[in-house]
Amino acid sequence: MAADDYLEMSLPVCPESSVLNQYIYNPSITIIFGSLALACFIFATIIAFKYNSVAVFHKKIRTQTISNTIWILYYLVLGLRGASNTVRFAMNRNKEEEAEKIFFIASLTLSGFTALTLALALNHQRKYRSSSSQKQQQLNKETDPLIAPNDQSGSNHLISILKRNVTLSEILFLFFFICFLVFLYVEIIKENAVFYYILLGCCILQHIPVLTLALMITFTRNGGEGPTTQSRVFLMLGALFNIFNYLPLFVWAKFLPGGCPLYVFSWVDLIQLSDFASILFFFLFLRSEYIRNVEECIWTAVSQIQDTFDFRLF
Repeated sequence: MAADDYLEMSLPVCPESSVLNQYIYNPSITIIFGSLALACFIFATIIAFKYNSVAVFHKKIRTQTISNTIWILYYLVLGLRGASNTVRFAMNRNKEEEAEKIFFIASLTLSGFTALTLALALNHQRKYRSSSSQKQQQLNKETDPLIAPNDQSGSNHLISILKRNVTLSEILFLFFFICFLVFLYVEIIKENAVFYYILLGCCILQHIPVLTLALMITFTRNGGEGPTTQSRVFLMLGALFNIFNYLPLFVWAKFLPGGCPLYVFSWVDLIQLSDFASILFFFLFLRSEYIRNVEECIWTAVSQIQDTFDFRLF
């Protein structure tokens, strides 16, 4: 199936008769994606400035237990996807067919990258926040020294960091993403139905680690340690609402009924609205985890500073 075939799976135009139809080809879905992009950029900004580091002795410190850098990347990529789809669905496909193809491919590529960053963010949670306090402290000391060792060269130190931080599961997530990209572009070029179904399989495969990690974090108990019950509920709700992203939008448009059942929204629009709930619950989850771990981060930072500048050794 070629890109032209995907584009022919047009979404219902809702509302059917509105002033907006004169300026926007698909008003409802365009507004939804535009609002989603804005919300994602706002969340990314809030996380970057409020929930990604802590001030210790007037200096910003970030350890693995409170770092939300991957979450910021997730929200930024999802926001870019929303912005791309906003432009795409606002255009008149009959007049801007080539431009729409470009935004269509960009949107699918960003969808794959979104799944990758979400899996990495949840895996970071599992590694550094969902274990016992003793294990977390050990990981912090091994992976987050405030002052780099002097006996390692730059390249050797970088390799050492990669060996400690990059896991087999993260390599697997990257492999799934590469497979998705390969079959996406091969299918568009070859226009083969077999590659079309392989591509859909890759879409689902990329999201399986997301649900698996969410279930592991939610239902794994570590002797009272790890996320609170409230955090686990936030995470599970975010993962459940994210299930609708396991398949591209054109697949939902193919199988869902047409028309505008709520006048303003189509069934596809209602599916897409789940993204708002998903990003909200994920934000509440990471915020709750930041608050839970920030005191431990401060203690770890102060402890490392004391160990580094312990003048009693002299």
